[in-house]
Amino acid sequence: MTSKPTKGNTLRRAFTLIELIIATIIICIMVALALPMFSDQDGDRVSAATHRLFADIQYAQAWTIANPSNPATISFLSDGYTIAGPPDGGTVRFTRSGFSEASGVRVTVSDVPATGIPFTHSGALNIGLDAPEPRIHLSTDTGVESIDLVLQPTSGQIRLEKAIGIP
Repeated sequence: MTSKPTKGNTLRRAFTLIELIIATIIICIMVALALPMFSDQDGDRVSAATHRLFADIQYAQAWTIANPSNPATISFLSDGYTIAGPPDGGTVRFTRSGFSEASGVRVTVSDVPATGIPFTHSGALNIGLDAPEPRIHLSTDTGVESIDLVLQPTSGQIRLEKAIGIP
């Protein structure tokens, strides 16, 4: 003979649907809060710096096309770059007090004139037709993530090359 559960003697064999839904919601909230801690912050910082520099190079080209008597020039620092020419140009630094989304990103250049990259009235680079392609290397302090911006001298086109794990 089986006994029937009474008020004081209830048998509980499983969770109710409401309890499962609440537990699932709590787990989802905890995962959503913890997930950003495991994200690729180095990659995000290099990506932010790349997007900013890419846009500023295009801005300098457009400014020079619109104002050929006052061409823009971009010169590079170890932690950023300077745009000369446009009145709203200036220095962008990849630091916490500068462009903080990209703080800690290092800038190294190759085949870039010491005076920077000047642009012509057509948006091309004013460095000579036979000049090698200037390469701007953006990387994190650890060197795990890096992106190169390569500029084509005769047209001014920008090519992105991503390298992961190469310091």
